[in-house]
Amino acid sequence: MSYDDGSEHDRRLVELFNRFGIRGSFHLNSGKLGNDHHISPDEVGMLYQGHEVSCHTVDHPDLTQLSSEEIRSELLDDKIALEELSGTRVRGLAYPFGRYDTRIISMLPEMGIEYARTTLSTNDFNIPENWLSWETTCHHNLAMNLGRLFLNADDKAMRLMYVWGHSYELDGFMTADESKNWLYIERFCQLMHDHPQIHYATTIEIVDYLNAIKKLRFSARKLAVKNTAKIPVWFNWRGATIAVPPGENIDIST
Repeated sequence: MSYDDGSEHDRRLVELFNRFGIRGSFHLNSGKLGNDHHISPDEVGMLYQGHEVSCHTVDHPDLTQLSSEEIRSELLDDKIALEELSGTRVRGLAYPFGRYDTRIISMLPEMGIEYARTTLSTNDFNIPENWLSWETTCHHNLAMNLGRLFLNADDKAMRLMYVWGHSYELDGFMTADESKNWLYIERFCQLMHDHPQIHYATTIEIVDYLNAIKKLRFSARKLAVKNTAKIPVWFNWRGATIAVPPGENIDIST
C-alpha cells in the first residue's frame, strides 16, 4: 500500500492499516507538512511507526521541468527533513504527478534513492523489472476485484500486489464511486488481512527481500545454500519450503 502527499486523512488510513495488519509506504512532501489539510511535522515520527516514510519532494513540482540542481534540492532536502522527523533512513521516492525521465532516473542512486514509484498500473502481480520506474498493480479504486484475484491464484509463483492512492480520495463527497469512501478501503483491508501465505511489507522491505534472494549462494551441485543477506529468505525446493536464516549455510541435499 503506497500513499502520497501526507494528507491529514493519513491518520485514519494508518489506523485502519494497523487494525488489520496492513503495511504502508507514505510518500511525504516535507515543505507541505503543517499546511492546511496536511499532517504536522511533529506527527511523522509517531504516526507512521511500523510503516515506511518515503520521499515525494519538498514542494511537489513536476521534476521533468526542473534543472538538475533543482531536482537535487527537491529530493535531498526532502530526504534530510524526513529522516530527521521520522528517525529512519529514507530510501524511496514517489514521483510527483508520476512524471519522470531518464535524466531523473540517472540521478537517483547518487542521492541514496533505491526505488521510485510511478502512477502507472499494470493490473497484474508481476515483480517490477526496474525499481526506479516502479509501476503498481493498481490504484485503490481497482483494488477490491484485483485483491480477490490475488487471493484466488493457485500457483506457487511469487506475486506482488501493490496498491497506490491518496488518503484524501477516500473522503469523497456526493459520488457514486464506491471506492471513494472509507467503508471501501476498510472492506479491502478486511479482505486481505491475516492470510498465512501473504507477506505484508513496505516498499523498501520488498526491495530488501528481492535483493536478499539475489544474494543466495548455491553450491555447485546445489547440495547447500548460503544466505549472505541480513534478513531470512524462503524458497521452494523439491516441493518443500526452505527457510534460510541470515548469514547461514544449510544443507538442501535431501
